[in-house]
Amino acid sequence: MQETYRWLLAHYCLHCLIFQTANLKNISPSGLSFIGTLRVIQSAVPEFQCQIHTLIYIKWNYSWLIAEISDVETPLRQQRSNPKVVKKARYKFKTEKCRQRNNCTPR
Repeated sequence: MQETYRWLLAHYCLHCLIFQTANLKNISPSGLSFIGTLRVIQSAVPEFQCQIHTLIYIKWNYSWLIAEISDVETPLRQQRSNPKVVKKARYKFKTEKCRQRNNCTPR
């Protein structure tokens, strides 16, 4: 149960960072990549653990983190080369729907 809470807390923290970055840069939060943000955090954690001595380092690291996250925007989705088509079932034999619905007489 605790592991589930840890995953949810990490997910919430990442989305908070994405939202704060989007507000500071005046862009849409949906335009920032979740996976890109996760990779930025993973690469920054060892460095942050070494430099967490003073408040100045914390502010500098936070501003660096915001700048890095703003660089990992989600690429625009390409248009499909073939539009999505809903396939219809094809039957070899005629269906009995007409006779079942309207009580038609068989021909």
